[in-house]
Amino acid sequence: MYDALVIGGGPAGMTAAIYLKRANLNVALIEKGAPGGKMTETYLIENYPGFPLINGADLALAMYQQIVNLNIPHLYGEVKAVEKNKDGFIVKTDYEEHPAAKVIVATGTVSRKLHIPGENEYLGKGISFCAVCDGSLYKDKVVAVIGGGNSAFEESIYLSRLVKHVHIIVRSSRYRAEEALIKKVEALPNVTIHKENETIAFLGNSSLEKVKLFDKTKNVEWELPVDGVFIYIGFDPATQFLKPLGVLDQDGYIVVDENFESQVKGLYGAGDCLTKKTRQIATATGDGASAASALIRSYR
Repeated sequence: MYDALVIGGGPAGMTAAIYLKRANLNVALIEKGAPGGKMTETYLIENYPGFPLINGADLALAMYQQIVNLNIPHLYGEVKAVEKNKDGFIVKTDYEEHPAAKVIVATGTVSRKLHIPGENEYLGKGISFCAVCDGSLYKDKVVAVIGGGNSAFEESIYLSRLVKHVHIIVRSSRYRAEEALIKKVEALPNVTIHKENETIAFLGNSSLEKVKLFDKTKNVEWELPVDGVFIYIGFDPATQFLKPLGVLDQDGYIVVDENFESQVKGLYGAGDCLTKKTRQIATATGDGASAASALIRSYR
């Protein structure tokens, strides 16, 4: 049995695992994909202390190298359930089961869908949620980025270096992105921003060809020809497997106390999957350190 299992290999999970291992606890990290979480999908990170400008995948690799150096086991698999028992917990993945006295959940978030006609049909056929992953497919072509927050503007900057033109579709009259990002985007010659436009459908044949929009200012529907679309309208917590334990709020985020422990004793949370206001790499690493420190104290 593990003293602690960390579910999720993003900045919160990796930080927690490092702290737990350095406290000489028997710990393992469970991650279904490449370590790093959303960092691996971000081209440039400019607000993480110590790294004024760094590629997201490079920062993820630097963090993961510490996991490797400390010989922390990396268990691959998607967690399907966490069950409480008299000894602690059983963490069930799609491959196997792992017993653990305590658990830290740091599963982060998943990209939110629009849930409009054509979205599922053209996913992977013109629609993507990751510019870093798929941007190179649209070299010298026309793409649209849907969203008005930091992610949408950051990835639009990245795409502007690859594609012929970027159309940013923002449903409101105001942006949610940081002012510095807005200024950078507005200065780009091959980027057009369409404010107060609602995306209502994706159109095409074998692949995506157009985005159907509703212009709120003109009260008219119109179609924008594109080769690809990148959706950045926010994120939802990756916590559905915890629903039976009753530790989630109405939006699916984990509710924890000041020690980052949920109402189920021994079950902790960290990072973007928590009920909180700020979701950044820096806050995620802080959460991971805090949750791990609280767990370590519980053994003393």
